[in-house]
Amino acid sequence: MTKSLTMNQLAEELNLSRRVVSAVMNNRSRELRISSATEKRVREHLAASGYVRSKSALQLQSGKENNMIGILYCGKFIDLEYLTASLTLLTQEIRNLCGFSEISGVEPDHLQEGVSEFIAKGIRKLIWIHANTEEEEFIHAEKLFPLFKRLEKVVIFKFDFLNPEAEDIYLENGIELVGFDSERSYRETADLFRREGHTSVALNDVYMDSDLPLPGNSKLLAAFREAGLKVRGLHPGNSVPHSEVSRLIAENLAGLHRREGVRAAFIRNDLLSIEVMHRLHSCGLRVPDDIALIGFSGSPYSRWLPAPLTTYEHPVAEMCRCTMDLLKADGKAGKAQRHIFENKLILGESHRIRNNKTTNNKKRNGGTV
Repeated sequence: MTKSLTMNQLAEELNLSRRVVSAVMNNRSRELRISSATEKRVREHLAASGYVRSKSALQLQSGKENNMIGILYCGKFIDLEYLTASLTLLTQEIRNLCGFSEISGVEPDHLQEGVSEFIAKGIRKLIWIHANTEEEEFIHAEKLFPLFKRLEKVVIFKFDFLNPEAEDIYLENGIELVGFDSERSYRETADLFRREGHTSVALNDVYMDSDLPLPGNSKLLAAFREAGLKVRGLHPGNSVPHSEVSRLIAENLAGLHRREGVRAAFIRNDLLSIEVMHRLHSCGLRVPDDIALIGFSGSPYSRWLPAPLTTYEHPVAEMCRCTMDLLKADGKAGKAQRHIFENKLILGESHRIRNNKTTNNKKRNGGTV
C-alpha cells in the first residue's frame, strides 16, 4: 500500500496544472472558468485513485506522522459479545501503542464515507471488523479498494473464510485477513449431532419451509447435509421485526418437533440460543430434556444456564494479538496472508437429550404451536 498522493502527483497524472486540480478540489471550478468536462475528469480520477484531502492537524505539526490506528465496523455489532470483547482488547492495545484510537460505526452503504473520513484525519492503519456475513461485506469492498491503497496497512478482523474468491481479491489488494474457521466448526457440530443419534437438525440460518440458507450460509447447510443429516429451517423471514425472531424460531422448532420428531437444533448465536431456550419452555418443551441445542459464539452467560449451553469459544485473544502484530510490522513486509484460528468446542449439557421417550409419545398432545 502506498503513501498519500500529493497535489503535484495528481496534476502530473492528469496532465493538468496544479492550479486546475486545486480549484476542482476546492469547488472553485466556476470561479476559474474550468470546463465541466475537465472538472468531471479530475473528480473521476480522484475517486478512482482513492484520494482524500487530509484534514489532520497531527500531520501538520512539525512534519510528524499520525500513528493513530482506526477501527471501522458496521452491522449488528452489539449482538455479538465476542466482538465487543475483541474491541475492548484491541483499543487497549492500540492506546498502549500510540496513545488513542479512532473508532467509527457506520451503516453498510456508508463504509466508503467512513474510510474517507479516517484518511482525511491522517490515519494510516485500519482495522475493519466484519460484523456481517462475508457476502454482505464484499458487496461494498470494491469501492473501498482505491481508498485502502492510501493506507499503510488494512486488517480485516473476524473474517469467516467461507468465500475463497473474495479472499483472493482481498489478498491481491494487500489486505490481511484474520478470523476463525467457521466451516470446521459447522462440520464438528454436524458430526456431534450425528454421533448423538440424530437424523434431522433444525438450523436458524435456513428459511422455514425451504432449503434456502440465509446469505453467506451455504457452507453451513452443506456441512450438515454432507454428514447425512436432514436439515430443517427455522428462520421466519427477513420481513419479521427483529424483536419477534426468537419467538418465531422457538415456535417453528416446537412445530417441527411435534410434526416431524426433530430433536436437535444449531443456533449460530448464543444470545439467540438462550432466548429460544426460554421460549421453548412456553411451548411445553425443555432443553435438553426434549430438544438438543448447540450455540455458537461462546457467551460467558451460557455456562450459568440450568443446562449449560454447548457452544464454541472464539479465539479472541489470539486474533487480537495477531492483528496488533500485523499493524506493528513494516507495511512493506511480504504479501498479505490468511491468518486462520480454530474455535474451541465447549461441551455443556444442552446437546445431550435427557428424555428417551419416543417421538410418538412426544406427540401425545397432538397439537400445533
